[in-house]
Amino acid sequence: MIDWQKYGPSYTVSPGIKKIGDLPIIEFDDQEDRYLELKKKTKENIFFDPMFDKDKDQKVVNKIKEILKTEYPNKNFNFNTFEEMGYAIQEDIAIFHRSNKLIALHVSFPSSWKPKDKIGLSFANVHKPVPGMQKFLEQEQTYVDMMCNATKPIIRYVWGEHSNYLLNPLEPLNGIKVMHTERQTFVGMPKDDLAIFLIRKKVIPYSDTDAEFQSWYEKQKLSMSKEQKAYKLVNEL
Repeated sequence: MIDWQKYGPSYTVSPGIKKIGDLPIIEFDDQEDRYLELKKKTKENIFFDPMFDKDKDQKVVNKIKEILKTEYPNKNFNFNTFEEMGYAIQEDIAIFHRSNKLIALHVSFPSSWKPKDKIGLSFANVHKPVPGMQKFLEQEQTYVDMMCNATKPIIRYVWGEHSNYLLNPLEPLNGIKVMHTERQTFVGMPKDDLAIFLIRKKVIPYSDTDAEFQSWYEKQKLSMSKEQKAYKLVNEL
C-alpha cells in the first residue's frame, strides 16, 4: 500500500520536510527484484552534467556504500560507479551541487516530468512548473544549502496520480487510474558541496484503494486549484 497517511488533510506545496528519525535512508521490500528489473530495462534514464566528474561520482558512491553497510550489513552489493549504483537500489536518485545545479540523475520512475529536461537546471528551474511554488523558489539557495548540509538525513512525501501504467510504461495498464506516492530523502555531503536526493516511488491502482483513502483523496482534490490539478494529472471522473 502507498504511504498516504503522511500527507495531511489538504493539498499543499509546502516542502513538509522532517527529520528522518528511525526510518531507513534507503528502503528495500519484497518488490526489490521487480524494481531492479524495470530499472535495467528502462531506456534513457541516466543523465550527467559536465560538473559531475569522476571525483564526485566516487564520493557519492562511497557515501551510498557507507549508508548501505550501516543499514543492511548482511546484504551484498557490487557497484563502483553512480550508474551501477542506481541499478542496485529501488530508489531513483539525483545529485545537486551547492552552486545550485542538478548535476546527475538516475531516474526510472519519474512522475509527470522528463529527467533529460531537468539535468543542469537550478533548483528554481527544476520546480518552476509546479503551481504555487513561487514563494519557496524565491528562497532557492536556502533549500539548496539545507540539502547539502543535511548530515542528518531529512525526508518529505509527495503524492500524485497517473494512468495507463503501474510503475512505469514497461508495466502497461490501459485506461487504469493509478495512485503514486514518493518518499523523498535528502542526504547532505557538506564538505563536498553535494546533496543526494533519493526518490522511492510506490504505486497502487485506485480501484484497489480502500474507502478511507478515497475519502481522504477527495478532500485533497477539493483543496487544489485548477492549475494544481492539471499539473498533478488529477482525473475528476
